[in-house]
Amino acid sequence: MKRLVQTCALLGLAVVAASCGGNSTLNETEAPVYLTAEIKEYNPDVVMSASGDVTISKLDIHSFSKDPNATLTSAQDVRLTRWVVTAERTDGGTTVSPQWIHDVDVYVPAGGTTSLDNYRVFPAEYFSQAPLSYLLPENGGVDPETGNHNIRQTLHVEIFGTTSGGKSISVKFNAGFNFTY
Repeated sequence: MKRLVQTCALLGLAVVAASCGGNSTLNETEAPVYLTAEIKEYNPDVVMSASGDVTISKLDIHSFSKDPNATLTSAQDVRLTRWVVTAERTDGGTTVSPQWIHDVDVYVPAGGTTSLDNYRVFPAEYFSQAPLSYLLPENGGVDPETGNHNIRQTLHVEIFGTTSGGKSISVKFNAGFNFTY
């Protein structure tokens, strides 16, 4: 009987220890830092006939500690690896450009800032796909949904990455564009 009590106590202790382990998905997704993106300079007017990829001229990504009293280390440095860009019409039309996923490698030091120049947020090859293709001369040069010679879309950009310590992190920003031919 004494041996049964000891075995049960040992099993109970093992269950408690296993439930306190560090494998929680919360630990995987909560970084000790957060990021903000600040568009410093960009041209919202895109003339498709004279333009290549759509870029943000100057974009700063800042890293901040969630705990203002914490000391940041290189374990909180961030490596951003995937940009996901989703378009939304802001001119009354309903057809939007396709989502664009772009893999990159951008380093943001813990508590620091990374400045990006002429970073791509929209590929020129999407000019030949609906709805922007409606603006091409060979397609009439008019958006059939709005009757306009331009299409306005907001690009919702979310950039995903991880800290050096393995925690998932992302940052979002929006940029509005007016596309014409």
